[in-house]
Amino acid sequence: MRSKGLSIEIICAGIGGRGVLLASTLLIDSAVRKNVYAIGSDEYGMSQRGGSVISQVKIGNVKSPIVGKGRADILLGFEESEFLRNVSYLKKKGIGIVNTNKSEIDRKVTDALKERSVRLYLLDADEIARREGLFLASNMAVLGFLSSLGIEPLTYENLKEAIIYRLQGKMLEGNLKVFENGYRKGLEILK
Repeated sequence: MRSKGLSIEIICAGIGGRGVLLASTLLIDSAVRKNVYAIGSDEYGMSQRGGSVISQVKIGNVKSPIVGKGRADILLGFEESEFLRNVSYLKKKGIGIVNTNKSEIDRKVTDALKERSVRLYLLDADEIARREGLFLASNMAVLGFLSSLGIEPLTYENLKEAIIYRLQGKMLEGNLKVFENGYRKGLEILK
């Protein structure tokens, strides 16, 4: 079912083994479970060797799964370098969430994003995941943070349901904790 008026274009950028494809699947699941149309496309040629992985997700009244440069509403950078490599996808007034342990990323990029009124959030998702003993679950921290923004259908409740649907056993328990901690960090930053 296509949702009239709703259109969200998302780029998930990271490297192989960091859960980019799972994150994009959860974004799509989150929308579909609420009867909102969603499609995606992945690029992961060298992902087995730590190469770039990009997932494009479109939600709502959309046709093609391909997100054009300057069209993404949201850029999720699961690695800082991949965020910087794909920042040209972000549109004016978009949202960028970067997994980094720095308090500031490249000054030129930050200034350019400010000029385009992009909301940029820096999140140490690796640390959030590491605290739960799940270094590879930083993707869940990023999704938790995204859910704190309250963007329908990518809300905390919807994404949590999608995670519960997709993951099982110990994987589920740990990933939910990381997701929850990412959500709380988002609420803390957004105060």
